[in-house]
Amino acid sequence: MCLSFWHTATADERPASEGSWVRVVDQPENRLTIDTRSMQGTNVREFRGETVVKGTLASLIAAIQDTARVPQWMPHVARVTLVAPDKNQHSEIYLVIHVPWPLHDRDAFVDVHWSQDASTHAVHVVGRSRAGGAGLQSGCVRMPEMDMDWTFTPLGHGNVDVVFRGFGLPGGIVPNWAANLVVTELPEGSLKHLQAQINLPQYRSVHMPGLLEPQD
Repeated sequence: MCLSFWHTATADERPASEGSWVRVVDQPENRLTIDTRSMQGTNVREFRGETVVKGTLASLIAAIQDTARVPQWMPHVARVTLVAPDKNQHSEIYLVIHVPWPLHDRDAFVDVHWSQDASTHAVHVVGRSRAGGAGLQSGCVRMPEMDMDWTFTPLGHGNVDVVFRGFGLPGGIVPNWAANLVVTELPEGSLKHLQAQINLPQYRSVHMPGLLEPQD
């Protein structure tokens, strides 16, 4: 077993990326890839997953914003609570990440904002952790840094390219094997389950004011 550990850092120490992306998952049958790359001063790796799904932009945004259902299909996401509802394409959530026993789960307050490119119709959803928020959930360790981005780019004929990128500093001491587990299982499982989620009736016909769907 590897005995290296995640580096402890504060929110203002957000590491810079270094090195090249390394392919760790390549599943042509699922049109799914996962890449990771190292970050300066920490053993935690940044991830970038990509797949192609068939659906609308609104269905994709609705699925990742449905805080009650997200823990059912995103691996290691134990809880998501809406702190401030969506207003002007901005919301706030409280997030709990489950890590293997005997480690303590991690939590974070995250500001979420989405925007759209008027020419390409691509949608970019940005989530960044913030300091403060309500007290810690019992048994959790506050993450000093967490960011996750989704990019939905229409390809035509109802197909959408999906990129899911993320990085987090867990706080405290976490063994390297646990870090690697979350960094690969979270994006892989999330992207594998995404198509089934956006096919659900509550998402298929959803419409969002101000969101432009491609006409093809």
